Amino acid sequence: MVFLRGDLMATIKEVAKKAGVGIATVSRVVNKSGYVKEETRKKIEKVIKEVGYKPNEIARSMLRQKSHLVAFVLPNNTHLFFGELLYELEQILFEDDYKVMICNSSEDMEKELEFINMLKNNRVDSLVLLTNNDIEDQIDPGLPIVSFDRRLEGVPFVASDNYGGGEMAAKLLLEAGCKKFMFVGDDAQGDSTTIRTEVSKRRIGFMEYLKKHGQDDIVNYEYHLGNYLIKPEVVSEIIGENLDVEGIFAISDAVAFAIIKELESRGKRVPEDVKVIGFDGGRSFLNSGKRITSIGQSPKEIAIALRNTIINLYNKKEVRDQIVPIYYAEGDTI
Repeated sequence: MVFLRGDLMATIKEVAKKAGVGIATVSRVVNKSGYVKEETRKKIEKVIKEVGYKPNEIARSMLRQKSHLVAFVLPNNTHLFFGELLYELEQILFEDDYKVMICNSSEDMEKELEFINMLKNNRVDSLVLLTNNDIEDQIDPGLPIVSFDRRLEGVPFVASDNYGGGEMAAKLLLEAGCKKFMFVGDDAQGDSTTIRTEVSKRRIGFMEYLKKHGQDDIVNYEYHLGNYLIKPEVVSEIIGENLDVEGIFAISDAVAFAIIKELESRGKRVPEDVKVIGFDGGRSFLNSGKRITSIGQSPKEIAIALRNTIINLYNKKEVRDQIVPIYYAEGDTI
């Protein structure tokens, strides 16, 4: 997988459109990797000649050489979960004689593209990408890139079972006797309100499970996190408008912690008056004096899935999208 500038990317899209196939299929023909039916291959090769498409030689050369370097582009590595994931990924890739390059994008699209150009110049063997930006049209599925928590055309991805996590949170709050519910979290990512990541499925699973079980009193509070943080004034507004809510599912443990602090500042007891569930695994008390009840995702299992996909991509073996199981992390907040 490699990122190309607009003129080259338009060409490969034109080939795919004219041949009536996906971009990934064109890439397999161009790079002579993966199975393509002979009839389809000939049709694509004919279109390539007609439009004069020239593949990116930098991208193709990266497939043939080995630097033992994997780049991880992510919005913010100060986030507790990302820090744990990076640690596990570094540990497991080190055993395969790979090093990890960490690239913080701060959700800035231009910065992401600059990192990608730098990575091409450093000839990395693979890239793990976590992006909330609308850059899909600049991705050519020709090099070993793995997307984390985001579906991109032609790119293998790894994610936790976010939908199952939402269902689990709803089930736990129902069993705890809650009657009025609220979801708090960022659903649309980045500058565009149309960008949806796998994280969106936490909300979807939560809402759908409750509705299937006859629950209609649900507050759905969406906001833009901004580097995965929530502002105190936003929390104050959310809680101030919903003091009668009984069960809250937060998109992350950090958001759950901010909600708990605000609830207690307004005289609400957690979990006696309001029950709160986070997402990530409740591995830290976050200076709250109590452990957050949470839906856990395993950094180690995700790192293993990323590692296996990276190795298989580089060795031109079959790769599949991987959904990593979640678990219940018992705490003190429900």
